[in-house]
Amino acid sequence: MTATACGPVDGAVEVVDPGSPGKRPARTAVRIDATERVFAGHFPGFPVLPGMCVVECAHRGALATLPEPGESWALMAIESSRFTGPVLPGDLLTCEITWSREDGAWRCRVAAATARGPAALVRLRYARDGGPRPAPEAPRGFQTPGEPSAPPGGPAHRVAITASALKRLLPHRYPMLLVDRVTELVPGERATGWKAVSGNEPWYEGLPDKATDQDHHYPWTVLVESWCQVAAVLVTRDRPNPDVLSGQVMLLGGITDARPARPVIPGDLVEHRARLTRRVGDTFVFEGESRAGGEAVLTVGRMVMTTRPAADLTAATPAGGE
Repeated sequence: MTATACGPVDGAVEVVDPGSPGKRPARTAVRIDATERVFAGHFPGFPVLPGMCVVECAHRGALATLPEPGESWALMAIESSRFTGPVLPGDLLTCEITWSREDGAWRCRVAAATARGPAALVRLRYARDGGPRPAPEAPRGFQTPGEPSAPPGGPAHRVAITASALKRLLPHRYPMLLVDRVTELVPGERATGWKAVSGNEPWYEGLPDKATDQDHHYPWTVLVESWCQVAAVLVTRDRPNPDVLSGQVMLLGGITDARPARPVIPGDLVEHRARLTRRVGDTFVFEGESRAGGEAVLTVGRMVMTTRPAADLTAATPAGGE
């Protein structure tokens, strides 16, 4: 994942201090304006910056402060991430980026914060673009390419959830409702869903006619968010909550070992597969992968999702998002 001309965050990243590896961290900042496109759909009536958009800001800040700027570097993995506080309209999101060089790769630890306190801790790994990329391993319990996707037990396990039905399960709306259909759902176990990538999505707005194929690479952070929504259906099918202002709100707790494979482009039909590996109370742990055209495009080693009463979030949110 290199920087492309499109992405889910409109605000520009400012380098406050380029830093010096081993001496002082780099520092960046981006103003999260209330007009950010993602707020219309995440969530209506209660805008909160998606966790993967915080990762996007961390990634852009990392690319802007790489200690070897003359090289072309690509993001190889989100090694770990933990989200600790909301990012709201009007916030100034700052990132403190600490770099280290290991085995030919650059790693960075990004501490993201707002004026209210810590927002996330993200660890990213970069390698030279075009270098060898390890083949993603399919998580246990998933079929390899070419195998039928029919689950044990036969068609009785298949549950088709259409776009209209998804709106009764998830609080996300355009442009952040990023699943078109769920084609298989085994309650308490796994789900498979589809995302059709279109050149008409808002991330491509403003691309000039001379934009390159790389400029049209689908934002990887948006792809991960799409996968997370398929996982979320496993949580909400038995307790739907389309109104984020009532009941329980799904929160992304963290992602570990998320790795891109090949770029996704307009015209791709992406199949997301998510499996629930553990549940402790209102905390859910998933793993999975995404494929397009028979090829792996994403693997997720571990994703943690939790639910909290909406009243707890709204009570903690200052009026006006300040």
